[in-house]
Amino acid sequence: MHTNEARDDTHRALINTIRTGPGLESLLSRGDQRRLVREVSEWYLDSHGRATHNGSCVVVTAGPPGAGKSSLLTSAIPDVADRLVIDPDIAKAYLAQWCVNHDLYGELLSTGLPDGGTIKQLELSPLLQTMSTESCNTVRRLALAAHTDVVVETTMASPAFGERLLLSLAKADYDKLVIVSVEVDRDTAQSRAVDRWWQGRQENLDQGGRLVLPETIEAAYPPDGRSSLCRQNARALVNTIRAGGTVIDTVTIAEYDDRALTRLDADRPRTVGQPSPPTPGDGTQHQ
Repeated sequence: MHTNEARDDTHRALINTIRTGPGLESLLSRGDQRRLVREVSEWYLDSHGRATHNGSCVVVTAGPPGAGKSSLLTSAIPDVADRLVIDPDIAKAYLAQWCVNHDLYGELLSTGLPDGGTIKQLELSPLLQTMSTESCNTVRRLALAAHTDVVVETTMASPAFGERLLLSLAKADYDKLVIVSVEVDRDTAQSRAVDRWWQGRQENLDQGGRLVLPETIEAAYPPDGRSSLCRQNARALVNTIRAGGTVIDTVTIAEYDDRALTRLDADRPRTVGQPSPPTPGDGTQHQ
């Protein structure tokens, strides 16, 4: 079987099987869910919580799965090494191992696939979405309460995220926001997600690759095929802030199209061609 054929057949069989599986939250009582969220959030902060605590500027990402948001952070955010990066994929990896340790999804994980292997624990990711979201929300709440400098990795495919973010920033007295918006077309996002999963499956024989269901990517795009909902919601959030009535004094959006910086809009709009976006919280004022 050729490599591409093996990949495509394995991916097809995998997603069809994962779609039949129950979400982790449905296997736990509400009390067990709360305890697990607390366990994940405490582990996350203990393991990844070495960050500065200036407590004035938050960085968030926006972009479909597969757009390459994580890989851009180092170049897009100069002080990212000093920030707590809140990444749902990290929470999912912990949850996947927790499921293995507690003998959940045993039958699913023993399912054979066309490449000769079985389903691996990271490929349970779609079934861990709800619990990873709750865990990351808790990490974010605790980090903001401690005035930690954070990067919140999210797609921003839903406009509700921006509303919740502004509320949480108001409670914690943050007044600066930087949005890193990464855009690719629908086909590129789908292709990259499959390539990333397959590479992980080949390189990490024990855990497999991170799986994203095609419909999750589809949900990030409008039916008319224009720019992703992630980009639209990021721009709408900027407009909401600049209209006034929020606690945010300074907002910057750095837009990348297929990993190239194409638009840098600080409170005074800037032209593309600068060596890098501004350091978060550079204090530029809107005119």
